[in-house]
Amino acid sequence: MKKMILKILLGGIIAVVLLVLVCNYIVVWSTSDAVHDNVDDIKHETWGMLLGTPPKSRYTGRVNYFYKYRIEAVAKLYKAGKIDSVLVSGDEHSLDGINEAIAMRNSLVARGVPIGIIKLDGKGFRTQASIDNTVNKFGIKSFIIISQKFHNERAVYLARHMKGVEVERVQGYNARSPHGKLSMITYAREYLARVKLFLDLLLQ
Repeated sequence: MKKMILKILLGGIIAVVLLVLVCNYIVVWSTSDAVHDNVDDIKHETWGMLLGTPPKSRYTGRVNYFYKYRIEAVAKLYKAGKIDSVLVSGDEHSLDGINEAIAMRNSLVARGVPIGIIKLDGKGFRTQASIDNTVNKFGIKSFIIISQKFHNERAVYLARHMKGVEVERVQGYNARSPHGKLSMITYAREYLARVKLFLDLLLQ
């Protein structure tokens, strides 16, 4: 009986691991043409869509480098003439008590992005909500998503499966990725997020 239970548990673990790996492979493979590290590879679009995160780490209270590098990436895109406007999408009532959208707007202005070209979406509670709001609330059908590579891959995949999006014109510009020990938690969590991505799409 114990051997049978162990076999079932082992089989379940193997199935979960395979599911995670397959979901990850599909997302990476199918978005490789649209997710870029080099600003010169980005085609001009009117809108950049910045995915939100708090300015400080929830674990340490120190600078959140995911945040810092995303701000730098938007400023770089704007100064290179790749975008004309920015939609900042974040949680206006985050767990930290921070309005992510306003914080990011203020940081962008400090980096030389004009406040007049920035719109705020404070209802970007999660990636799916951010993209849905971009398309259905703000009527933006083509845009450059700005976040780290792992996040852009999932966001681009999701955008390509939403009605109303001009699929061929959705791109992702990769902000630098932090490499600290705590960053590994975010990267590990992303594998589960990719499984949830497919569940969300099935339930649409």
